[in-house]
Amino acid sequence: MKLLLNRAPENCAKLFRKVAEQAISFLGQPKNLGAVVTFVDKDEIRTLNTQYRGIERSTDVLSFPTIDNAGHGVIDASLYPYETDCRTGILNLGDVFICADVAKSQAEEYGHSLEREYAFLFLHGLLHLLGFDHIEPDDEREMNDAAQSILSACGIGR
Repeated sequence: MKLLLNRAPENCAKLFRKVAEQAISFLGQPKNLGAVVTFVDKDEIRTLNTQYRGIERSTDVLSFPTIDNAGHGVIDASLYPYETDCRTGILNLGDVFICADVAKSQAEEYGHSLEREYAFLFLHGLLHLLGFDHIEPDDEREMNDAAQSILSACGIGR
């Protein structure tokens, strides 16, 4: 999986690649997928949350998928020619925005490392790009179970 990281802390590149590769493998997705991950501050995430979700507050992570993969089945990039780079064959799944300020607060609140919080937030956003959601209780359980399995396989615990 190809990741483009914007304003990310140095330690995140390797960590996010590890999590992404494990997620792709665990979910049986093809490797020709990509995503953009951007770190923002509280003001930026609040603006995005207000503009796109109508919720006027900061949040930890937001995802903006380029494709609709409801049911989170195996993705066939050939079905999305406009979202696929014709030179590389990489299908851009979308964008994930992580608020570093909120992540730091949550890591302290939950009593785990900032690295673990970043990995969780990135994975949460990636799962949304892959078609998961947590609106219904069964969907939330499925998404949480997938996230826990992937993080455990990466050796990332609480």
